[in-house]
Amino acid sequence: MKLITGLFLVLTLVILGVWGMDIATDRTKVVEVTAPVSAYPDWDCGYSNQSGCSVVFETRADAKYGVQRIRYGKDFMAIEIQQDGLSGWIFSGKEVRIYAEPNT
Repeated sequence: MKLITGLFLVLTLVILGVWGMDIATDRTKVVEVTAPVSAYPDWDCGYSNQSGCSVVFETRADAKYGVQRIRYGKDFMAIEIQQDGLSGWIFSGKEVRIYAEPNT
């Protein structure tokens, strides 16, 4: 019984560690937006015909945003950003460029 509990605890810690590293890696990236883009409340809004997908805010043109999270759909990449205290998801496209911030 102690062995099973120990294995469960170790497995849980490994899963949480991998998840935490994924989030930390996402947050090292920066998004550059070259034209105004709509941000939505959920990353699922990247799929067409989703209900409840109203625009949370419009990004500013020629602005840079820190990435909060990145999610991948079937045919798109969704990027969570914050602007003026609001959080929203934008989607990869020709107006959106994502890159890693150089270490200085």
